Amino acid sequence: MPYADESKPINNKHTHTMNTETAVPVDATKSELLALLYSFVNQRPRLDFANYGDVALYRSEVRKITRQRSDALIMLRQIELRDSITAAEMVATFRNRLTLSHTKKGALYLEYCAGQYWATEYRAAVASLASSLLWHYWRECADCVKDGKPTESAGIVNVASYIRQKAKREFGRGIASRWFN
Repeated sequence: MPYADESKPINNKHTHTMNTETAVPVDATKSELLALLYSFVNQRPRLDFANYGDVALYRSEVRKITRQRSDALIMLRQIELRDSITAAEMVATFRNRLTLSHTKKGALYLEYCAGQYWATEYRAAVASLASSLLWHYWRECADCVKDGKPTESAGIVNVASYIRQKAKREFGRGIASRWFN
């Protein structure tokens, strides 16, 4: 929940307008950004049962949202373990609906602009951001790409196929098919 006092960071501000100009402090560290993402993805979805006419539909939605949380947490952990993914790269990846912003006193928080129903989208936005970071990381890795072109000596003809296979090996078929297609 947002804090009433702006001196404390707001981790889960909900907004219905998109902030196109976010002024993010340059000194944001990778660990601070990851902490924001972890707290954002771990908040309760606040589903309203009245929006569903049936218990089966409601539980199906809950399972989907829980799967998105699990996927996001797994990918965020992999980002955390890779030192070559920097805070600057993470800041550059925030775009569209999930953006970084700060309070008047400089505390960072995440803003999410919902398309239709916030409760079903916010975790998918974090998972999408994490998959983008990992895609870029694997695309730029030295052993698979040289000067932006596939390295034939490594046996890689199509970089996208290589990345999809890498994601399947790292995370399994489920996460690879949901976030790396």
